[in-house]
Amino acid sequence: MEIQPGRGFSAKPLAQLACKYLGLDQDSSEAAAETRVICPQQDLHVDPAFHLDGQFERAVAVADHTSFALEKKRVAGGINTHEPTIAYRIDNALFCGGRLFTHRFQNIQGPRKNRKLIAKVSGELDTAALPLSYFATLYFGHMVFDGGATALMARDVAEACFDSEVALNISDHVKRYWELFGLTYTPVGNVRIRHAWIFEDRGLNSHKIGRLRELGTRVRSIPGIRSGHGVFFRRRGWGTRRAPGNEAELEAFFAKRNYEIIDPGQMSVDDIVSATRGAEVLVGVEGSGMTHGMLAMDPGTTVVMLLPPWRFNIMMKDYADGLGLRFGFVVGQRRQGDYWIDPEEILRTIDLARR
Repeated sequence: MEIQPGRGFSAKPLAQLACKYLGLDQDSSEAAAETRVICPQQDLHVDPAFHLDGQFERAVAVADHTSFALEKKRVAGGINTHEPTIAYRIDNALFCGGRLFTHRFQNIQGPRKNRKLIAKVSGELDTAALPLSYFATLYFGHMVFDGGATALMARDVAEACFDSEVALNISDHVKRYWELFGLTYTPVGNVRIRHAWIFEDRGLNSHKIGRLRELGTRVRSIPGIRSGHGVFFRRRGWGTRRAPGNEAELEAFFAKRNYEIIDPGQMSVDDIVSATRGAEVLVGVEGSGMTHGMLAMDPGTTVVMLLPPWRFNIMMKDYADGLGLRFGFVVGQRRQGDYWIDPEEILRTIDLARR
């Protein structure tokens, strides 16, 4: 990607803010000089999540950014309406502070932070693809699944660019996944872009399903060390505290059953994939760390997620559906200010997938 030297200053962030307060701002479809519908809205069947009786009733609260109604719908499966995938070309824009601006439009490609109202332009690009979402810059799973799937499609229109601050903070795990995906990106900041491509790619339509499965295929180029086994993903010691109070006991329980014990906080991507590759069942606490195992699993295999009763969230089922995995869950029971998971309930839940 060739970045030409930039000149002068741009007041587009200030103009966009003024237009927003005046009610003159635009959405993506209004701001676009060109719109391409990559995949239309679709009604597709998804399998229900398997679980023992009474599990969902244990949940007393859900995670942020979801609702009991949405989670109940995910559990039930059935025919779901999936949003279209659309590419928009935004012309004569400024990419600054993780946001793409025209005078009447902004698209967020980085963490929410104080934005400059007037920016000094450091470079100019003719054409660039901006494949990230706000959530992709916050959460590992969204960066790998959504960022990777969108970037795979974005290559058809332009080379990918990331906000320079986002690129600076990308973890080694994410960098390795993008290598396995065969994807690249260029860090940029304060650049004018003559033709900038952005994407609406939230829906789990057939096009995104195809791209998610392609990502999994590329990850599984790493050979496995076993086959037909189970894996248990450790949560404690890394990430947001979400592990059950008896996770160490669960780990010992499954180790005795010859499961591979995976610690994403201490292992490389290649070691995680190699240990998970060929497994028939994956067990672990809900969270982005399960991304590692799901990408390494073959379609038709089983994922069982362990959930705190005060944070019910099976958003990862959406990705499991896209990857062709069978998805089940176990909700813990509150105990002494924490929660515990019964290992026998996990085994009985796994048995449901084998029926």
